[in-house]
Amino acid sequence: MKNPDDKLVKKAKMGDSGAFGKLVKRYQNKVLYLAYDLVGNYYDAQDVAQNAFYQAFKNLPFFKEQSTFSTWLYRITTNAAIDFQRSRKRRQAASLNQPMSENKEDRELIDTLKDSAKPFDKKVEDLDLKELIRKTTESLPPQQRAAFVLKYFHDKPTEDIAEILNCDPITVRGHILRATLKLKKQLKAEK
Repeated sequence: MKNPDDKLVKKAKMGDSGAFGKLVKRYQNKVLYLAYDLVGNYYDAQDVAQNAFYQAFKNLPFFKEQSTFSTWLYRITTNAAIDFQRSRKRRQAASLNQPMSENKEDRELIDTLKDSAKPFDKKVEDLDLKELIRKTTESLPPQQRAAFVLKYFHDKPTEDIAEILNCDPITVRGHILRATLKLKKQLKAEK
């Protein structure tokens, strides 16, 4: 079966901005939610998502369609989030090293974006545990965090994560394993 995005991608590549607008509408919540999971702040996630869609639009003529549009867009979003985190670390280097903020308003705003039940939400029913896991992922290195978030928050298969992160599936498994071990250690310390 053909991917439903293929027709819109072809039209958008030919300059149809309406087709790209439909792709944005289709993926805006997913991209924003992924960005939020990676940067931990709703307003920063909006910036990352906007940058991701800008980069996708700018680079659409170079999209070779060797992967699905959604995988390509997730890769752009993940890279934009990692770049954002790196630039934020450089800006914070002179100040106290403070953790990423998340307040009740951020949480409420991001919860309104949920357009379908996510696998992570199904697996982890305890809200306090979910929030603790989300906060704990903030301490992970960017590649480990991205692999963990894509696997457990967005239910992506290892092969797709490898494509998104531009690495080997074995490397992805290593990132996920190291992230899981670090999270277990930190969660035990929290209890």
